[in-house]
Amino acid sequence: MIKKSFLSLFALVTIITCMACSDTETIADGGVSVPDGLTVSESLVTNGLTVSKTGGEVTISAQSKQAVEASSDQSWCTVTVGSASATLHATPIKVSVAANTQTDDRTANVSIKSGADSKTVKITQKAFEGLILKSTSVNVSADGESFTVELQANGPYTVEVNDAWITKQATKSMTDASEMFSAMPNPSGARSGSITFTRESIVEKFTVNQEATKNVGITKNATDIAPLMFPGWNLGNTMEATGDGLGCETSWQPTKTTKEIIDFVKQQGFKSVRIPCSWYIHTTDGKIDEAWMARVKEIVDFCITDGLYVVLNDHWDNGWIEVDGFTANRSKYEAVSEETILSKIETLKDLWTQIATYFKDYDEHLLFAGLNEPFQQYDLFNSRHQELTPILHRYNQAFVDAVRATGGNNSARTLVVQAPSTNIASACDDNIGFAMPTDPAEKRLMVEVHYYEPWDFCGQEDNATWFWGANNHVSGSSHNATWGEEDYTKSQCEKMRKKFTDNGVPVIIGECGANWRKLSENQAEHDASIKAWFKCITEYAGQNGMIPMYWDINSANQNGEKGILTIINRATLSVFCQPAMDGINEGLKK
Repeated sequence: MIKKSFLSLFALVTIITCMACSDTETIADGGVSVPDGLTVSESLVTNGLTVSKTGGEVTISAQSKQAVEASSDQSWCTVTVGSASATLHATPIKVSVAANTQTDDRTANVSIKSGADSKTVKITQKAFEGLILKSTSVNVSADGESFTVELQANGPYTVEVNDAWITKQATKSMTDASEMFSAMPNPSGARSGSITFTRESIVEKFTVNQEATKNVGITKNATDIAPLMFPGWNLGNTMEATGDGLGCETSWQPTKTTKEIIDFVKQQGFKSVRIPCSWYIHTTDGKIDEAWMARVKEIVDFCITDGLYVVLNDHWDNGWIEVDGFTANRSKYEAVSEETILSKIETLKDLWTQIATYFKDYDEHLLFAGLNEPFQQYDLFNSRHQELTPILHRYNQAFVDAVRATGGNNSARTLVVQAPSTNIASACDDNIGFAMPTDPAEKRLMVEVHYYEPWDFCGQEDNATWFWGANNHVSGSSHNATWGEEDYTKSQCEKMRKKFTDNGVPVIIGECGANWRKLSENQAEHDASIKAWFKCITEYAGQNGMIPMYWDINSANQNGEKGILTIINRATLSVFCQPAMDGINEGLKK
């Protein structure tokens, strides 16, 4: 397309040239001397004539005592020879020029002849200041695909993609004849998007039409799924453990995961299972080990068969991104380079492309979570949440982009991204500026935080005697907790609701829990504290639209009677920490 408004047509220019010459003939009527031969302005013959890009007419005068002829060698430039004047023998030659719709200058040669003489005037027409799209729309498949927009422009232009599900793949120079884009998979009905090209005052729009998804199985969005996942349980210290091959599963806890274990988890009333999982340590030349992938799938299938929702993440994974993606030195904090960030993004996208493709056909019961606890390591990162959050944004976005690009059910699958250090305070602090990534799928994102507060109580071991819950202890017991009790827990859950849940982003408390032990004294008070803590987080999470997923590492057989963060004894298919289970059940009733 070309600019719709043109400048006014050329003013008619008449060039009449009379040149003195020693060899003249005297004309009786008027006594005017006319040179012999053909005369055309030397300036026109030498320099030519530049005409407007919008077209029009110009007149050249040729003087000769003989008849004058003229012609043009270009179809866009035509000539008409008029009648010579009786006295001056000046013949008007009208040159008509069409508007230039091309993006290059062009030239034509006007030949003028009279007798044996001839002259040539070069006509130069400037290029139209234009932007031309060779086509104005494209149709793409529901699974997404790359496409090219071919164009012409004779100067700089800008490109604006107007819809999040369309991305520009490469930056082209203005001399290139094409721009590359890609359309993401479509999670729902047919849709149209657009790309705007602008050159000065010229604006051209390119339309991208995408057919409706052909996939089945993803019918619920994140808000629909959230209450169906409440409450959740973690298969902790299992598939995220370090070690060699499939043996990793029992390197941090002793029990191989069976369908009977998952059945027992369901019987306790849990509606979802979080499977912390390592992937990077199970790769060779970037490819995830097939046996490892198959074993993870087997456990996922145990859960799906029981009707449980599953959150599958990339958990710790020897810190390849959760630590090394945010510091150049594990011993002391050093800012990472842009080169490191780009390398981590590439690896993250590659891992999640493999995982998402492998699980592509699973329905909405399977959720993916990109990371676990980004920059959580306190000695390195505790004071650096604000400066590291922009890097986290890039990793979260890369995760979403990679999964969506695999198409199929992944184009609409609910995805979970992590808040800074999965910390509620940082997630809700406007100064830190955490934001959700851009997602072409509407209402398909959740945010994840963790909750082990107060750590003086939740993390205590051995015979430590920190107690919790101002109104939940046995008669006569001491009360030594100073913060983080019922009102605090309620306020933290309310913060997340106001910031995220009320704005259509459900919240997963991906990990929460408190250590329970056998004590030499004060056992009743400790049991009451554990029960009260689990009841409180369950109750207030539920009231604020959050999904608590209790951390459980199956340590009953490893740590004797310490029972660190263990609710279920997987080996005996029994409840190990009854106070925790009782607290969860009471909290569910609120």
